This record gives sequence, structure tokens and C-alpha cells, in this order.
Amino acid sequence: MTDQVFQPGEAVWVELCTPEPEAAEEFYRTLLGWSVRHEKIGSSTYRMCSVDGRDVAGISDGGLHGGRPRGWLTYFAIDDIERGAHEAVSLGGELVTAPRYLPAAGTGATVIDPFGAAFGLYQGEARAGVQVVNLPGALCWNELDTGEPQKSVAYYQSLFGYGTRSRGDTPTGRPYTVLTLGDLPVAGVLEMDNEWPNLVPSKWITYFSVTALDEAVARVVELGGTPTVGPVDGPHGPLHLVKDPGGHTVCLIQLEDGLRPDYVSSPPAVTR
Repeated sequence: MTDQVFQPGEAVWVELCTPEPEAAEEFYRTLLGWSVRHEKIGSSTYRMCSVDGRDVAGISDGGLHGGRPRGWLTYFAIDDIERGAHEAVSLGGELVTAPRYLPAAGTGATVIDPFGAAFGLYQGEARAGVQVVNLPGALCWNELDTGEPQKSVAYYQSLFGYGTRSRGDTPTGRPYTVLTLGDLPVAGVLEMDNEWPNLVPSKWITYFSVTALDEAVARVVELGGTPTVGPVDGPHGPLHLVKDPGGHTVCLIQLEDGLRPDYVSSPPAVTR
């Protein structure tokens, strides 16, 4: 099986930006069963997190993005990152980190959209993005929670050329829009209300699959995190929003069927 080739606009990577990367590494390694290796990026240490030898997420320290943003960051594939960064700003976003080449990976940039949600752009080269989705411990969905759903959808449509479809089976009963590339579901946009606290301004939420939700939430508490919203019986399985000990929101879901198509890359070659 060859490495995944992601379409421009697909969510291809997630990264936790935190001033306390050591604590975050311990929390998520224990919670999600990750293996973690350290890679140097300039003066920063990047923590590459994997499941069964396949990369699923990263943890960066405060220096990589100049201290902004904080929390989980969703990166979207793009085939011309210089042009994409320019368009993201011209549409009303703020460029936080200009396009920067990352050795043995590709070129990344970070943006804050007009409504306060931070996201990344990524032009993959040596590393296309995540190497597995949907399996326990791996990324399975990305969702924008926002009080400005229509304007937010319009922004990302202009940037990535998304189609949309509406869903009426959301656990909260609030309007939900699925962003699509052709028939491929890419991400969700949820209209926030008072049932989803502490998510203002808009925020991209990372979903990780877990084997047993109740056990995972109990482990969150044991490790110093905080359950916030849930459990919620979602159409793809029960889910729970939690905060890690650093206060960063993530969603855990006991996945019953894939929110996005299954993908598992061939394992990386072992080098010594």
C-alpha cells in the first residue's frame, strides 16, 4: 500500500500547541496509547505521536508558532501554500505563522480565520500527513464549532472550494454542515449554543477514536483532565468533549462507523 495522496482541502494533520509539551506528551501517551519520538525543528522540539508505528498527531512547544495559537490545530492540505496563505488573509484571516519549510515533512503555515478559529495549511512533501485514521488513538474527524456558521462556511468554501450538505441528526439538535470535496466528507461545522460552553471564539475540534468511551473519560480524570460536554449519543457513536490538564479541548468518540473513509498507510521504513 502506498502513502496517501490527500486532496487539497482535506484535513491531513493535527497538532497540539502548548507551552507544556512534556505534560501533554505524558497525558496523551497514557490516554491514547501513543508512542512518541522527538524531532528537532530549529530550537524547538517536535513530538511526533504514533499508533502501531504510524504517525497520527504532533505536539509542539510554544516556540514553533511564537506562542500562538494554543490548543489543537487542524491542518488542511494545499498544493500552493504561498498562494493559499495569501488567499486566507485576503478573505479576512490573520496569518500567524508564515509558510515555513519543515525538514522531512513539507511546508506549513498557521492562520486565524475571521471568527477566531486557528487552523493550519500544509503542503506535504516527504510526509503527506496522518498515516492512519479511525483506529483507536487515531484522528477520525475535525469539526469547527462556531457561533457564525454561515459566514464560517463561506470563508472555508472560498478558500478550499468545498461543497456542503446539511445534517439533521446532530446530538444537540443544532444545525450541522458537512464540508465535502465531491463525495468525500472532510469536516463538520456545528452551530454553537449554550449547551457547548467555553468554546468562544470559534474553534476547530479534533476527534480521536477510543475503544471504550467510559473508560477513556475515567482515565482523563485520573490523569488530571476535565470532562466538559457529554456523554452524547452521536450518529457515529457516543462521544465526550474533555479538556486535558493544560485546558485544551479535544473530543473522544467510541467510533461505531467511520466519520471519514478508512485509511491506513504502509508502515514507515525502519532506519537505524
